[in-house]
Amino acid sequence: MNVVGLITEHNPFHNGHLYHLKKARALCQADFVVSVMSGHFLQRGEPALFNKWARAKMAVLGGADLVVELPTAFSTRSASAFALGSVSLLNSMGVVTHICFGSESGDIDELWPAARLVFEEPPEFKTMLHKFLAQGYPYPAARGRAIEQFLVSDKRSSAGFFSTPNNILGIEYLQALLTLESKIKPLTIRRFSAGFHDPDIDEFSAIASATSIREELLSQGTVTDKIKAVVPPSSLAVMEHEISAGCGPVFLKDYAKLLFYLLRTTPADLISKLNDVTEGLENRIIQVSRSVNSVEELLAKVKTKRYTWTRLQRILAYILLGYTRSMAQSFDATGPRYIRVLGLSGAGRTLLKAVKKKASLPVIIRTAPYLSKNDDVSSMLRLDVKATDIYTLLYPGPAVAPPGLDCKIMPFVGG
Repeated sequence: MNVVGLITEHNPFHNGHLYHLKKARALCQADFVVSVMSGHFLQRGEPALFNKWARAKMAVLGGADLVVELPTAFSTRSASAFALGSVSLLNSMGVVTHICFGSESGDIDELWPAARLVFEEPPEFKTMLHKFLAQGYPYPAARGRAIEQFLVSDKRSSAGFFSTPNNILGIEYLQALLTLESKIKPLTIRRFSAGFHDPDIDEFSAIASATSIREELLSQGTVTDKIKAVVPPSSLAVMEHEISAGCGPVFLKDYAKLLFYLLRTTPADLISKLNDVTEGLENRIIQVSRSVNSVEELLAKVKTKRYTWTRLQRILAYILLGYTRSMAQSFDATGPRYIRVLGLSGAGRTLLKAVKKKASLPVIIRTAPYLSKNDDVSSMLRLDVKATDIYTLLYPGPAVAPPGLDCKIMPFVGG
């Protein structure tokens, strides 16, 4: 039995995701496709456009056989922790034979040298890395430049090759496989048409970036013809249902009042203990927050060469979630502690049975029984519950969503 794993956010599930899913299934001759999907707060620190159950439904209707949640403990982290958490979750299922990710390269053999370099960290590479860090580059950029310099000097690559976002994530996935000594076989598919962060939808293409879809929805306030042209009809139906129910879309700007309340009432010493907050950054964030009118303006004024927009977005998410440095260290030490099902197809029932037999982690369908325990499973799961309770307060509809939806909503089951 071949099972291919995808690492996703589906924010929202669009034609590019549909192409990737179908191509991955064909390349791996897969009997099943399993998607590890981020929940309500994403790797760039943003809230998801629609809730995790709606996005899981889009994925299942788009062809995924099983959708499981990447815990918030990892979905909101930098690339290395995000990748290690995702790959670890796939590895723990005991049935996944392949992993397939998109990249600008499209050639797995071009990415392996960089992954092995990062994994082995030879002294010369460390020297290059420290040189770029000393020049003020944030860690991801410094490491990317060090990889390029090392491999270019070794005549195995060309400058700029590792600066693209999907190649960077691909290297992290490969490093995670090395770290875990996993037997999962990696494959990559070349991204085409829309770039990762392309802000506009090309009216002459059926493929658009998720960024451009979100920007179109934000600027126009409705599902436009441009959006309809680049998402599957099944995704469109889910999106329109969620919008009509007042359960989306949700944007970064929507948590402004909640964030500024926390920044006005939380002591600086408590913010300093949150994950990734260093070098007195808490004081700068608090000070700037007193003179700006939006989340975007706050980010723009706090941003520096060292503290990038994306890193700061993640920190703002940590403020909302109360996600401390000690929590992150504890979660990193254990990795994901459960396999939580968000959706499955009719065929996915067979896959789920196999996962339950072979998985090294508990498979969660009903959340409540696991929250009552006092262990590392409940600790990680409570952060997911908290993320949901905060996220649903951001719904644009007039009604206040009830708390505890993680204990009330069951996985979506497709035909």
